[in-house]
Amino acid sequence: MRSLRLISLITFCALSLGACSIYRVAVQQGNVVTSQELAELHPGMDALQVRTILGSPLLKDPWHPHQWVYAYSYKPAYSSTEVRKVIVLFDKDDKLIGVQGDVKGTSPEKSAAKS
Repeated sequence: MRSLRLISLITFCALSLGACSIYRVAVQQGNVVTSQELAELHPGMDALQVRTILGSPLLKDPWHPHQWVYAYSYKPAYSSTEVRKVIVLFDKDDKLIGVQGDVKGTSPEKSAAKS
């Protein structure tokens, strides 16, 4: 009888501790803007051409209508969050005048693995 209690207590503890482990997934949000896409942009392009290359912006600020924001965040399962932001600036005629922000290019190892 005593050994049955001990076995059931050990089983209960093992199952309880097993439920404590949490599975975390990597979370990717926003617009992925690569350095190759940014290289295709040049001053004087209209907004439709920029949208064709980069896609729709994540944010169009109503107070800054000539500024598009492309934001991206990546949260690996057990690591710190990586955040990137690219701002595309237009003049009053909706022609591209500049691009600001940070984008990391693809490393040679990643591009070779894709081929």
